[in-house]
Amino acid sequence: MTASPLQPDHLPLLDVQNITVSFDGFKAIQNLSLSVARGSLRVLIGPNGAGKSTLLDTIIGKVRPASGDVRYRGQSIIRLPEYKIANLGICRKFQAPGVLDGLSVRENLRVAAKRRKGVFASLKPGASAAETARVNELLTLTGLSGKAGQLASLLAHGEKQWLEIGMVVAAEPELLLLDEPTAGMTAQETAQTAELIRSLAGRHTVLVIDHDMQFVELLNAPITVLHQGQVFREGDLAALRADAEVMEIYLGRPKEAPTGAEHAQT
Repeated sequence: MTASPLQPDHLPLLDVQNITVSFDGFKAIQNLSLSVARGSLRVLIGPNGAGKSTLLDTIIGKVRPASGDVRYRGQSIIRLPEYKIANLGICRKFQAPGVLDGLSVRENLRVAAKRRKGVFASLKPGASAAETARVNELLTLTGLSGKAGQLASLLAHGEKQWLEIGMVVAAEPELLLLDEPTAGMTAQETAQTAELIRSLAGRHTVLVIDHDMQFVELLNAPITVLHQGQVFREGDLAALRADAEVMEIYLGRPKEAPTGAEHAQT
């Protein structure tokens, strides 16, 4: 999917403007603003309850804010239903893999590639040369070419995560939202996932939520820190690690904590 020709390139692809989200009087997000440039990779971190997942829910239309706006390609999407937001080119991958266990890796990717063309197209037998080429491209991207014929149910946890990332990418989203994509992964799988996500930036705009600071370090991308439903700090990892308030709020301890504390998980 391509950007709207009416939006100048210098404007952010995603512009969250002063949104507030309340649940039974509790403000999960308070006057939060966030801009994400087209083709960039951004990481969102923060302690549990900081509002990270609620922000993604608001972007995709699952949650309606009490006030504020979400603009995509310069246009407000705050009142659109979820399916229309998805059709604009915003796709979210949730923490738990949602692959089709009864299908092979290749078949999962083929179904995902067909879905973007509509329900009736996905029901047609066979695959066009373009679809086959696209599936092969996704197999290479995810590192699953060697397991293309294997049932998805037999994949390791990390491999299922890569397959689902490939399925989301098959929809050709311009904005890709990844919610804790390394949850439950080994260190090696985490490193491979970081490499995969970095390769997506440019062709896609990617916003990643995670709490594993080793993974965040591997992404080597600008970071936004949320705290109590607000943007607390933005910067690179080195600057944030040198910030005593960030260290105390995010890690629950002062900056002078023992070496290695920065890798703690929330």
